[in-house]
This record gives sequence, structure tokens and C-alpha cells, in this order.
Amino acid sequence: MAAREMAMLSLSFEIAAFDLGGDGVDLEDRIKQQFPGLFITLLSVLIGLVFADLVAEAHARMTLWPLTVDTVRTWGQLFAMGTCALTSWVFLAHIGISRLRIPTLEDSLIVFLAPVPLLIGNSFVGLKEVWPWLYYASFYLAMSLGATLMQVRMASAERELASFARIAKPFGPALVLYIGIPFYAAAGWADSHAMFSPVTEMLLAMSPTPAALFFLWLFFRSWHRAIAEATA
Repeated sequence: MAAREMAMLSLSFEIAAFDLGGDGVDLEDRIKQQFPGLFITLLSVLIGLVFADLVAEAHARMTLWPLTVDTVRTWGQLFAMGTCALTSWVFLAHIGISRLRIPTLEDSLIVFLAPVPLLIGNSFVGLKEVWPWLYYASFYLAMSLGATLMQVRMASAERELASFARIAKPFGPALVLYIGIPFYAAAGWADSHAMFSPVTEMLLAMSPTPAALFFLWLFFRSWHRAIAEATA
């Protein structure tokens, strides 16, 4: 009798486990519901690696004190890389969490398009010459523009998120990228030809931080308007 009760109890646990696994949701819906969390988790890990690598690089080879024009320039680059990492996380995470679809190859690629170039860009921070970092800033912004347009295109392809197309408009957050790409490319060329003073180089190194914050302001403005339009 006890053995029969144990067998029935075991069977009940197995049935309960099966029900919990299915939860009345088919495979397609389950994938759609789980992918946003997976996307944001992977993105967060990669952005965390960017910050960890940036701190390690600063400890290993950068001179940050006493404050001189050169060390302030390095601080400017550090803050620039940090705010760019934060901006990438905010943008990709907020768009990603809004989506509910079966993931594609593009979804798998886009999560790496911003963090990995930032990891590479950390190696240009604190160098004696600033022009390689300026050139790389232009390249990174071009990559970010591609990731921005791709992410918005994938989101707006969903009928419920069609209003998200406004985020990619030229006078939305993409404006910062459209201006920054040629600006930093030209600045890199000019600095490689010794046209800038150390103070100008310092100001250039500090400029991405307010630009990234302006990008975030434009993004949240467009994002909230897109949500309001979608739920109207």
C-alpha cells in the first residue's frame, strides 16, 4: 500500500512538472516570452565586460594623476567610453524589451554590435596620440548607427510597434550619430596632421559624454512618444 502511494505521489510530481514546463503555452509563445530577458541578460554581461576592461586598462597603463591637460584628456576618454557603454545598454535594452517575436540571426548579431567595438575601443584610451581614438570614435558611431537602424527596423516590423519607426528619423537620436561620424573622422584627420593644440584635444576627448547624454534624451523623448502612439 505504501509503495502504491509512493508511486502515485511520484506520478503526480511528474505530471505537475510537465504542466509547469508547458504552462499552457505553446513553444512559439514560450520562445517569444523568454527571448527579451535572454537578450537583455547577454547585453548586460557584455556591457559589464566593457566596464571591467576599461577599469583594468586604467589601472594597468593610464596616468590619471596629477591633473594636467593630458590626464584630463584621459579622464575625458574614460568618461566617454563609459557613457557610450551606458547609452548602448539603455537603447538596445529598451527597444529589445518592447519586442515579442521569434528571434532571428539579426537579433543574435545586434547584441554584439555595440559592446564588442567598445571593448576594442578601450585599447585606444590614454594613448600619447589622440587621433587614433578619434578615428575609432567615428568608426564606432558608424557601427552604432547601423545597430540603431537595424534594431528599430526589426521592432517597427511588428504590427504593434509600427510607431517605433519614429525613433530612427534623422532628427531623432540618430541625429547625434549622423553628425558625430564625419565630425570625429575630420577631427582625427586634423589631429594626425598636428593641427590641434593639447587643449583642443582635451575638449575633443570630453565631447562624447554630453553627446551621449543628448542621444539618451532624444531617445527617451522618441520612445515615450512611440509608446503613447502605439497604445492610443
